[in-house]
Amino acid sequence: MDPQSFVQTVATTIRRHGMADPEDRLLVGVSGGADSVCLVRVLGALGYRLGIAHVDHGLRGADSDADARFVGRLAARLGVPFFVRRIGTGELSGNIEAAARNVRRAFLRKTLRDEGFRRVALGHSRDDRTETFFLHLLRGSGSQGLASMAPVDDWMLRPLVGTTRLEIEAYLAAIDQPWRTDATNRDLKFARNRVRHEVLPRLAADFNPRLGETLARTVEILAAENAWMDQEAAAWLQTHFSTGSAGPPRLDLDDLGSRPVACVRRVLRAALRAAGSDLQDIGFDHLERVRRILAPGKSGKTVELPGPIHVERSFDTLVFRSADPGPVDYEYDLPIPGRVRVREAGLDFEARVVDEAVAADHGAPTRVRVDGESLGPCVKIRNWRNGDTYDPAGLPKSKLKTLFQDRRIPRSSRRSWPVFVARSSIVWVASFPVSGDFAPTERSRRIIEFEACPSARRSDDSGRLFAAEGV
Repeated sequence: MDPQSFVQTVATTIRRHGMADPEDRLLVGVSGGADSVCLVRVLGALGYRLGIAHVDHGLRGADSDADARFVGRLAARLGVPFFVRRIGTGELSGNIEAAARNVRRAFLRKTLRDEGFRRVALGHSRDDRTETFFLHLLRGSGSQGLASMAPVDDWMLRPLVGTTRLEIEAYLAAIDQPWRTDATNRDLKFARNRVRHEVLPRLAADFNPRLGETLARTVEILAAENAWMDQEAAAWLQTHFSTGSAGPPRLDLDDLGSRPVACVRRVLRAALRAAGSDLQDIGFDHLERVRRILAPGKSGKTVELPGPIHVERSFDTLVFRSADPGPVDYEYDLPIPGRVRVREAGLDFEARVVDEAVAADHGAPTRVRVDGESLGPCVKIRNWRNGDTYDPAGLPKSKLKTLFQDRRIPRSSRRSWPVFVARSSIVWVASFPVSGDFAPTERSRRIIEFEACPSARRSDDSGRLFAAEGV
């Protein structure tokens, strides 16, 4: 092994993928194993300004302590800053491997930000990448999962993805650099170790002696095609996805349902990520359930997903809502005259007695006038309830649900829609005409005006939808 030739191979990988500029400060995650020790030595040979970060998971007792001491001495010998995080007892629960990875990444990202490094360099090799490809293939994955361990992944870079584990160890031997060996890397109870030590060697022996190169090339092809599909999805999202303080994120469906299935799935994943999902536990079946509600006649359908986001079809849009519990029933008394804030609707409502001389004014969607002779000293404002029937002046009597559908009011907003009631009779439903039974006439002696006013503290989606209806 010619050490300089190996260093130049890694330099070529860095240039090819635009990983770093010569003046960049890089934080290197170093466990003490061959891959990460090789990485810090190569990057140092290339002249990068480095820092070393190490996480002591405390899972292997004295061996974990020895790993931390080894990496600390390496950092001191190289003259680079050393950052260490020791995980306390009880910090890891559930899936220990996944929990440890999450703690490790959080520590690396915090150190990156706090200490002014540009990116974190990780020591994943070509073998790691092909093992991950195979694990994801066995589990079931699309091109995004199969093309994992990208050379550059946001704030992480992997300069050794073009080199094998054998080459890495040969380089370390050539420069007389020791490393730590983790005995658990040979424990066959772990799936990755079974793939590494049993499955891939057997496939190489029985089918393709150059299997490592073949799988690496396959991953490269998938990665390039995956990047192209990501660009296509991002371009579509640019003109169809919206967020804002007025309500939850929305995806304008346009012709999405008629586009190729692969495009639809990729757009849905990208939209979920943009809406705040980390896509953890979001699998193929979940995306297919969302894709099915793109079909005609599915408005009002909701798909509950793992994590914080649920997806609702609302006419020609998908709405990405918080998975928090929905609105509860409410009921308020509105004195006549008087004013009350209906928090659930994000609106204030005011009642006033109107001079008969102006009683002929028919109002607006935000305001109605009613015959107040039989109203009493107050009316109740409550939310819509399933089964409510309404007879608005000038329109046929029907279920309020049907009127909501005709007005294209999303199902998610109907539950909190304000309904004015006097002695169990509906007087007015916000944004609709007054009830025909309470419409004022020339013989009306007491005219009451109800008006909806936007609340200064309105922040929920209901208020935005009322505004869209003119309220």
